[in-house]
Amino acid sequence: MQINTDLLLEELKSNKSQRTKNSLDKLNSLLESRFKKGLKDYSIASIGRASKETGGIGTVSIRNKSGQHYCLLIDAWAAKANTTMKKPPAPHSRKNDIPSDMDLLKRLDDPALRAVFGQIIAEKNKLKAENRILKQNTEVIIDNRPNQVTQAKNTASSVEVIHSLKKILVDSEIEALKDSIDETKIAKRGWCVTENGAIKNEHDRTLFKVGFINAIQKVLSQVW
Repeated sequence: MQINTDLLLEELKSNKSQRTKNSLDKLNSLLESRFKKGLKDYSIASIGRASKETGGIGTVSIRNKSGQHYCLLIDAWAAKANTTMKKPPAPHSRKNDIPSDMDLLKRLDDPALRAVFGQIIAEKNKLKAENRILKQNTEVIIDNRPNQVTQAKNTASSVEVIHSLKKILVDSEIEALKDSIDETKIAKRGWCVTENGAIKNEHDRTLFKVGFINAIQKVLSQVW
């Protein structure tokens, strides 16, 4: 943003005591240095702490009613850096996190859809937990000895039978699944379906992750 901070500084120093002028000059030098470094934190707490460390004014002096000229100068540099005087969230802040499955589930207005997707999420979490346990209990032995034949003795094998989904879901739940991937209805909500089977809202935020559409279609292929 094109802001003439030099002109603003001169205006703020007008009719001020020499002590205040010196403080404004020090503060301006600090702000200019942060701007050149590409820093985005122009909060009063951060600026006041950095200023105090270099022998300038502190946070209290900026927050006081008599320190309005300091705030105006900080705000100008913040605007020049395309940010505000609000402290930006930390990189690990939850504000930057992708919404969890449960957060997305709460956004569904249809109780039937919530019930069905709640079951899908629970099953997915169960499978992930089982997969994690299997990985922890898996031991891999690499035998590099030539011409060595190892024969397993007394090895028991088991087969897990996966029951059909047709007896698990009732008609209303099947209809709810079909409705959830109806592209016409998705479009009416202002959402869109990506090539990878995810669903995004009008702000391009992911509501349902990659593979969601494909997963529902696979479920429907077993019950419909």
